[in-house]
Amino acid sequence: MNCFLTAAIDTAALLSESGMTVLIGFCVVFAALLLLTFVFWIFGVVARGKSEGSTETPKIIPTPVSAPAAPVVEDGVPEEVVAVIAAAVAAMSDGNTRYAVRRIRAARTATRPVWAAAGIAENTQPF
Repeated sequence: MNCFLTAAIDTAALLSESGMTVLIGFCVVFAALLLLTFVFWIFGVVARGKSEGSTETPKIIPTPVSAPAAPVVEDGVPEEVVAVIAAAVAAMSDGNTRYAVRRIRAARTATRPVWAAAGIAENTQPF
């Protein structure tokens, strides 16, 4: 009977010691996290202090809105294509935002054949 009692006491002491080790580990980890949080907070305060410089806000002077200029079109692009591109841009807007097509140019031709470009794209994808 005495042998079982000793084993129970040793198990309780072992669990108590293990629990204290885990508790100390948690405290150390959370203390380090709090310290890192404080350090990064200080970095943010210092960075904001240097970038602010002056606290006065610049005055915005409204400029009169002029009519949008016609887009610059490269030779070889028909007017119908310009109209379709402008209509597509207008269809994608939400109505509150104004967009302007400023330049339309033909796409450059590829320097590689299409199959070569596909092979390069397939073999250089990340895992």
